[in-house]
Amino acid sequence: MNHLILPLSVRVDSLRRRSISSVRCRLRRTWDERADESGLDEAVTRMVWLAVAVTVAIAATSFFIGVFNAAKAGVPDPVAPRP
Repeated sequence: MNHLILPLSVRVDSLRRRSISSVRCRLRRTWDERADESGLDEAVTRMVWLAVAVTVAIAATSFFIGVFNAAKAGVPDPVAPRP
């Protein structure tokens, strides 16, 4: 490596290491604080998660019904064989 690229590679590597460390630190802090629900009513939190789950289930059901109806429309009617 020449004298121009070496400092650049050191800076890029240092920035990469700091960003990975920062992300790792934020993830660890979030994981440690995940069970801390001080100030939040547990029933409200569960109701919100239930509402999200119901919304996702309705969206998935409507998507699959739409896909099924589209596929059903493309299938020709069966023809009985002639005797």
